[in-house]
Amino acid sequence: MELKRTNILLLTIAAGFLLPAAIPGVGIDYPYFFILVIVLFAWFIIKWDAIKEISSKSTPAEMILALAGIATVYAYKAIEASPLGILDLLLVFLGAVVFTFGLRTLKQFWVPAAYGVVLLAGYQIENYTPNFVALQDWLAGVMAGAVRALGIAASANGTLVNMNSPSGPLVLDVSSDCTGVQGILAFGMLSTMTLLDLKPRLSRLVPLFTIGFVGAFLINIVRLIVVFLTFEYFGVDAGTQMHVYFGYAIFIAWVLAFWVVAFRYLGPPRGIMPQQVSLGSQLSG
Repeated sequence: MELKRTNILLLTIAAGFLLPAAIPGVGIDYPYFFILVIVLFAWFIIKWDAIKEISSKSTPAEMILALAGIATVYAYKAIEASPLGILDLLLVFLGAVVFTFGLRTLKQFWVPAAYGVVLLAGYQIENYTPNFVALQDWLAGVMAGAVRALGIAASANGTLVNMNSPSGPLVLDVSSDCTGVQGILAFGMLSTMTLLDLKPRLSRLVPLFTIGFVGAFLINIVRLIVVFLTFEYFGVDAGTQMHVYFGYAIFIAWVLAFWVVAFRYLGPPRGIMPQQVSLGSQLSG
């Protein structure tokens, strides 16, 4: 049975993303991998019908070009002895598109490509401006105040939050990745850039972008509170696991909830039906 081109695309992306795990010295950077997979999964759900309608097919030359490009990415990372990052995964994704549909269809995949570029720029900004002392200190104070409101003795000193857990004194450091800046960048952009395919008016898009990023920031505070409570009541091991995985779960939940509201907001107003014209009356006239 002949595979549909959409299935070929999915299989090529999956193979391209997972193959580096078998290449010595390369491997997969799982946070970046996880974020980009979520982005593509969400975008494919929204645009799947449009993708199935693409009739273009890649030529043998385009297929060779795409495979050579993906192999070049692998070779470069093998020489560097480093896992695939966001840019590398994005290039592999675009290579899979060219391999399946050809170069001319790249413009139809501009939203996930643009998301990857913007996300990469956001991470680079954070890497080159790592001093978030004011944000870290503020978040530490917010966390100390939040757990005190829940009846837990706590105090903040700079980025450190001192708590009294049932197992003894506990010191949590709200710094670096704990600020959630990467998550805010990633899921703030995910929640908003997917809407660009709808081509909304700027007057509607700006409030949605604002809500998307503010929501991601507030969700990050909720994430930290849950992590702190896990450390307090379930111990260090459980708190560490919650810190790693809960952020992804709650950010995804926020994005899905945001989309439900945003797509309704951007849709046609309810109760307004297009004007109907009777062809029979027009012809009889």
